[in-house]
Amino acid sequence: MGTGCKKEKGDDEKAPIVQGLATPVGTSKGQGVTKQIGAAGGSITSADQKITISVPAGAVSGNTTIGIEPITNTNIAGIGTAYRLTPHGQHFDKPVSITFSWAAHADTIGLLQTLGLAYQMDNGIWKFVGSNSFDKGNQTVTFNTTHFSDWSLMNEVSLAPYHADLNPGEKQTIAALLFSSVDEDDDLFIPLKSTTGMYDEPGYPVGNPVPLPNEYVKQWHLNGPGSLATIRPTVVEYTAPGSANNYATAAVSLELKAPDEYPGQYLLVSNINIIGGSFVELSIGGATPVTFPATPVVKNGNQYMLANPQDEGGGYFLLTWIDGIGIHPFGLSTTGTYMHFITPQNSYTSMYRTRADAELTPSGGSVNVTKVSDGWAEGTFNATDAGYGPMLTSKTSLMGRFKVKLAQ
Repeated sequence: MGTGCKKEKGDDEKAPIVQGLATPVGTSKGQGVTKQIGAAGGSITSADQKITISVPAGAVSGNTTIGIEPITNTNIAGIGTAYRLTPHGQHFDKPVSITFSWAAHADTIGLLQTLGLAYQMDNGIWKFVGSNSFDKGNQTVTFNTTHFSDWSLMNEVSLAPYHADLNPGEKQTIAALLFSSVDEDDDLFIPLKSTTGMYDEPGYPVGNPVPLPNEYVKQWHLNGPGSLATIRPTVVEYTAPGSANNYATAAVSLELKAPDEYPGQYLLVSNINIIGGSFVELSIGGATPVTFPATPVVKNGNQYMLANPQDEGGGYFLLTWIDGIGIHPFGLSTTGTYMHFITPQNSYTSMYRTRADAELTPSGGSVNVTKVSDGWAEGTFNATDAGYGPMLTSKTSLMGRFKVKLAQ
């Protein structure tokens, strides 16, 4: 679902205008994949399994090399990695399906009814075109098109920020924003009509956001500690509780008015972490970070060891480094600079193999310790080639930050 149909407005109401923002073309983030697809049709999936192109029979007249390359996402409202679909500008005789997975971003995609796809036009402006279908079970969204370009997953409506880390007593302003224009007769929650014309899909330019129109606002809610004060219909101020033993969470949500054609609950959510003690923030493969408490850092000789209690955060986390402040590259010994995160599904470590019978190789990246004083250790970590799977031949990334008390 995306933008589309008619909504009654008062005579004095005007549709919000978002000025299209031209952005640079994305740059490559890694090796792409290609596949020859002929008149019989076929499909191709990116190396990271995040996007699939399905070409129906008759879409091309002969063998055509279809490519998917991951690129930096220059869409101001983009979610995750963008992808360059080639041949660039390719026109198909029948619409092909572009399916994005949003599983890795389930906590940040916001309202499913306004989630969809966008592509970058020749003038550098991204155009939000919505979606043709959702698969909630597999957490995918699909759009049918007759042309290729650079494509991105995005949500045209969002709370900003959608995630925040606050100290006890700290305040945070939260606003409901719109990243693409809506015509006067359109409604955010009604699907766009399909088209088979090249570059003329119904949709809207993407640009710097404007406040969500008041007409969509029903009610703000707070689930968790703290307090909420309304500044105006689309803006509130959240105040964290004055104290927190370790860390707590709160969810600020905005309930929107549902259209008569599509009744249901429409919620935008901003997730708040109140950090009153030690914590680790971890992102796997660029997915939404998970924040969890940590036990005090223990020093054994010249090695520091950081872990989480009772598998908080969904797995067993261990991070070690040698000596104090500085940048510490990963090695092959657990007595050196090392990291792992063991979940019921996978065991991620700061080393990998290029093939099953190869020697172990330490992950790229490092642990950057910025503070070891006044009873606290702080820093960041980034393992660019974290191995997982039976022989550690599959690779992803582990990155995040920490602020943890030092053991007495």
